[in-house]
Amino acid sequence: MKRILVVDDDPDILEVFQVALETEHYSVYPLLSPRFIFKTIKDFDPDLIILDIMLDGMDGRAVFKELKSNPTTENIPVIMASARYDEDYIASQKYNPGGYLEKPFTISDLLQKVNKLTAN
Repeated sequence: MKRILVVDDDPDILEVFQVALETEHYSVYPLLSPRFIFKTIKDFDPDLIILDIMLDGMDGRAVFKELKSNPTTENIPVIMASARYDEDYIASQKYNPGGYLEKPFTISDLLQKVNKLTAN
């Protein structure tokens, strides 16, 4: 079973991610804050991370850069999600996530992106 770590500071959004992904037989670890993301990654060993950009008190873009600059996490695919920024902005900033999810999103769009990055 593929494992997905979802980081979002909105509990309702976390629940939507969790229900949608668990229905498709993914194991989901919801995380309200990226504060302990590296410990969670070590313990949960995710195949994919879904990371919100606008987090309470933290910037998901900085977290993304940290993930990609750390040898133990650099190869984990990341889908960046945001209601504020669009995909063109993310591309213009040269973040290069594995995928981008604009909020509000459809469940089918979420599953298509997740399935693509977890297929092997």
